Amino acid sequence: MYELYTVLAEYYDAIYRRRAERVGKEIDFVEELFREDAEREVRRILDLACGTGIPTLELAGRGYEVVGLDLHEEMLAVARRKAEREGLSVEFIHGNALEIDFEEEFDAVTMFFSSIMYFDDSAIQQLFNSVKRALKPGGVFIADTPGWNIVGGNEPIVWDERKGDERLIITDWREVEPAFQKLHFKRLVQIMTPDGSVRAFMVDDELNIYTPRELRLLAEGHFRKVKIYGDLHELRPNDRRYWLVAVK
Repeated sequence: MYELYTVLAEYYDAIYRRRAERVGKEIDFVEELFREDAEREVRRILDLACGTGIPTLELAGRGYEVVGLDLHEEMLAVARRKAEREGLSVEFIHGNALEIDFEEEFDAVTMFFSSIMYFDDSAIQQLFNSVKRALKPGGVFIADTPGWNIVGGNEPIVWDERKGDERLIITDWREVEPAFQKLHFKRLVQIMTPDGSVRAFMVDDELNIYTPRELRLLAEGHFRKVKIYGDLHELRPNDRRYWLVAVK
């Protein structure tokens, strides 16, 4: 478990190249949410499950003071190198999002790339408590998650990417347990080198599926105001991605 964030950390940005190319538009939307929903000016941000820092560095590049936290040192090592290369000052911390001990230090807390799906019904309550403590009054928590209409398909998806002179053949498929709202996310990554050798890695993670209504009801037990948005806009019936926005 977590192979994607450990042994494959150096390949993470290549695997998620297409999502990374869209991150600018996502942060444009997040900045709209800061202006629309936060009840204080957002300057200092805690980015939970920051990974290799794709959204974290985008935020830092726009002038925010950002702290990135992740469970995996392998991902943070990549993020720190990127920050140094881009000349950005970001504090990256190794830690568990459920155990952060910040007290009213941030104007916003973010959690991107569907990371909230790793938290089950009990853990998500702990997460909300941790986030609420970290936020200043009027601060906002923003997290995204995919909708049922895209997690439900179980047909394999195959594509390829490149990292330097290596070719990555990636196969994704999903197995859903509707009664338990569990998603078994499976990914085979084959790395081919110019000399023809191949290394293969298997990712098999269990994730939790939440409907917009469930996210709202869970968050309402911890935050004063809660809204759910859709694909970078107000919620619509066939949105493929949801955005939780909760104000302390």
